[in-house]
Amino acid sequence: MEVWIAYCFLDRNNSERVEELFAQLPESLQQSVKKYQNTDDRLGRMISKLLLEILVRKIIPHQNFFWHLYQKDSLSKPYLDGLEFNFSTSHNEKLAIVCATPAGQCGIDSEVVKPINPSIYFDFLHPEEKRFLRQFENPILPFYEIWVKKEAALKASELGISVDLQLVDTHQELILIDKQKYVAQPLLLSSDCITYMATNTMASIIHREEVIF
Repeated sequence: MEVWIAYCFLDRNNSERVEELFAQLPESLQQSVKKYQNTDDRLGRMISKLLLEILVRKIIPHQNFFWHLYQKDSLSKPYLDGLEFNFSTSHNEKLAIVCATPAGQCGIDSEVVKPINPSIYFDFLHPEEKRFLRQFENPILPFYEIWVKKEAALKASELGISVDLQLVDTHQELILIDKQKYVAQPLLLSSDCITYMATNTMASIIHREEVIF
């Protein structure tokens, strides 16, 4: 399986250039992003859309890409109507990232590591995940690994939060969701972010590119 990844650190960009490029997208898409009040959140969403277009044009250059193909299904998962092209996006206050493949399923998630108490999230964890975390004196990093893999795998499954999070065990590499197996692979992009990609088949070729606008 071959997967393409484009990522962008928010603080390495010219925000005015991002705004200029994003203004060329359809008005409906612009309005869906502009409603977000947080500056970093809004910037991350804009950059994610720009990264998606870059990957579409890179992976299927023969296909005329128009933003009207961008749709959302009943579970609010975005897709490109009529294209054999699976993609997933994620962003946080530091990073925006998109993964895509013309064959198979992929999902991606990235979180900035912060000092938290993982036990407050235990109601959303699988019993094996809880057992795994209790082994650590400081479970913050292991918790983030579990949580990010869970998010990425749920995106790859295309079922999202319609799945009971307690039923998904991600403390190991192989993840089972609705009888379908997914593989989680770490992406070491930043020392203060945990990032994982999940696919329904082990990605043997991963193209990674940092984009700066």
